[in-house]
Parts: sequence; structure tokens; C-alpha cells
Amino acid sequence: MPVTVEHIENIYHQFRRSQADFNNRGYRMPKDFEVHFNNRFKETNQKALIKITGWFLTKWQSIDPYNYFMCGFEIYGKGFSYVKFFKEKILLLYVTRDKNKKRQVVITKQGLIKSAVFVKKWMSDNNITLDDYIHAREGHQKIAVDHYLTNKIDASFLIYLITKGLILTDTERGSIPYVQKNFRKITLEFGVMQVFLRKLGGKLL
Repeated sequence: MPVTVEHIENIYHQFRRSQADFNNRGYRMPKDFEVHFNNRFKETNQKALIKITGWFLTKWQSIDPYNYFMCGFEIYGKGFSYVKFFKEKILLLYVTRDKNKKRQVVITKQGLIKSAVFVKKWMSDNNITLDDYIHAREGHQKIAVDHYLTNKIDASFLIYLITKGLILTDTERGSIPYVQKNFRKITLEFGVMQVFLRKLGGKLL
């Protein structure tokens, strides 16, 4: 996939957002990112941002840029910058945290609502229904599984989609072991949340 200015701007935005959150301050994006990128960035920083954008689009598709950059700031503090994007210890910290997070399959109304808001917007942007979303694919993988692995939706919402007709292949099931392990527990908890889940489903129509 070719790296476009829009792709680069999106990754730059995630970097600035994580930087601002780490330092507990606000931030502003440039009005014209392309001009800002071409005129204000050092060549080494341009190359680093282009390269990591390409990685997030390809071999790092399952990595959330914001959380990855947050790991970078936690390791290097204010010294985290473009030239440190590819330090191995950042990826190791991200992978460790991501595994721990996915082990903790906890159902919360807040997590379900946040996931539903994301999916609703994604469906609207792509002009599709919930049924279309459930069957949509990104390459050989269901888009819902991709969204879970990249932390766009949480485990309990993925299980909710399975109860609504999402059918997973053996390979997909193998990529979400903690969801599989906690499936029965979560569906039992759904039993006492029927009113809430009906309202949630109504928001997705």
C-alpha cells in the first residue's frame, strides 16, 4: 500500500496526541500538514515518519499507533522523538502490555458503548449495515477481528458480535485465545444485561 500524505498526517496526529497526553497539555495540528511536513521537518524526521507510517500500514497493522507512541514516551520521556521510533524496547513494552490487556477480558458498559460508537462511525463512513460489518473482511480476516486486535473494539463487544452472527474461522479463533477462553463467562453476564444490550443494538441500526 503506497504511503500518502493523509496516512502520514494521521500517524503524526497520533504521535502528537500521545505526546500531549504524556505531558498533560494540549496540542494543535498544523493547518496545512503537507506544507508543514515539507518545510518544517528535518529530512531524518521526514524519513522516520514516512517509514513508520508504512510499517503501521503493513507489518504493524495490528499495532495501535497511539499506544505504541505512549510506550515510547514512558520509556524515553520527553526525549522520545522520531529517531527513536524503531527502538526494540518500545515494541517489547507494547507487546507485553497488549498481551496483558487481552488476558483481562472484563465486561463493562463503558467498553461496550465506546466500541459501539466506533463501529457505528465505521459503518456510516463505509455506508454499510451491522450485518454487512459482521461479514466484512480485511484481506483474509474479518474486519471485526482486525478492529479487536488493533484495540478499536473490546473483547466483550467482539463476543456481542459473535452472538449476533459473526462466524470465525479456525485461524481467527486462534488469534483471539483470551476471547475464546472467556466466551461462556461473558455470554452468561450478557444474560443480566438484556435491556442494556437491546438499547445498544438499537443504536447500531
